[in-house]
Amino acid sequence: MNWLHRAPRTAGDWLKLMGAGAAIWFGLGLLPALAQWGALGFQALSPFAGGLVLAYILDIPTRFFAAKLCNGRRGPAILFSYLLFLGIVGVLIGLVVPQLLQSATDFATHFPSYTLRLSQLLHNLEQTTGLDTSPLTGLLENSSNMVQQLVNRIPQLVLAAAGAADRALDLVVALAASAYFLAGKETLLQTVHLVLRAGLAPRSYGNVLAVARLANRTFCGYIGGQLLDAALVGGEVFLLMALLHLQYAPLISVLVGVTNIIPVLGPFIGAVPGALILLLGGNFWQAAEFILIILIVQQVDGNFIAPRILGDATGLSGLGVLFAIVLGGEFFGFAGMVAGVPVLAVVAALVRQALDIVEKNSREKD
Repeated sequence: MNWLHRAPRTAGDWLKLMGAGAAIWFGLGLLPALAQWGALGFQALSPFAGGLVLAYILDIPTRFFAAKLCNGRRGPAILFSYLLFLGIVGVLIGLVVPQLLQSATDFATHFPSYTLRLSQLLHNLEQTTGLDTSPLTGLLENSSNMVQQLVNRIPQLVLAAAGAADRALDLVVALAASAYFLAGKETLLQTVHLVLRAGLAPRSYGNVLAVARLANRTFCGYIGGQLLDAALVGGEVFLLMALLHLQYAPLISVLVGVTNIIPVLGPFIGAVPGALILLLGGNFWQAAEFILIILIVQQVDGNFIAPRILGDATGLSGLGVLFAIVLGGEFFGFAGMVAGVPVLAVVAALVRQALDIVEKNSREKD
């Protein structure tokens, strides 16, 4: 390989150089195909990745059930965890789907009255101020055509439902994979330990384990606390909406609870579709009352409930939490908004540890 370190002199050097260039050119040409194959591979493995995430989350109640109810036995604890998970999913579906259908039905029922009221409002505005509202009036007149176009897209919705069947199969695979991951947790961890011990120096092995323990402690504390807080917030919203006799309380409270998994911005993100659902049902005052409920619940949760549940699980300031949410959401969507906070918390903890080591070494030198 000495010919790589000098200018080509012989015909053989030139042939080797051209062969290397051709190989590089051929490799660059294969990059799009390799990227496509990689994407297909990631897509095929996505159910197993989802199963791993689900297993990690369900391991939190599994350890609780094993310690409190099952005398340390993981088998019955895993069964209780899945019964709890499937029960929660079943209840949420039972609450959301009927309310969603009712909301769509109410919107279709009230749609002609919406257009009539808006047309009268625009006519009165034009008579009072002299403004030309004909473009908006024409838009309202064409609204029926827009509704008809939505109706004509029913076959596309059927195709989308067929695609949802494939997603349902992925969910089944993810559920089965999570059960295997949970049942074989100890074996998998022992295998990972053996691989790391064989491939890393003792010091590097210890550092990797320390980082893994820190990440596990941060993620478990944050995810478990955030899920409990989201459940409490959703329950509070449901009770207050039920007391005030607001419509769609189950559907909206579930939306608020799910979005509350995102810290700081979650309740307000959930408030937007909730208020829109009430407005589309022709309930302006109920939408205003719902916004007031969200403000009250957010203040109570932020000042009293969340600090007791989460404590200082992340060690991040408010600005750090907001930065993690925005950055994670920009690159990874909803999952990034949820996981961005504990990821940044782990990075910040490692940086603090590194700075402490540097400061300690500098003091020892002095």
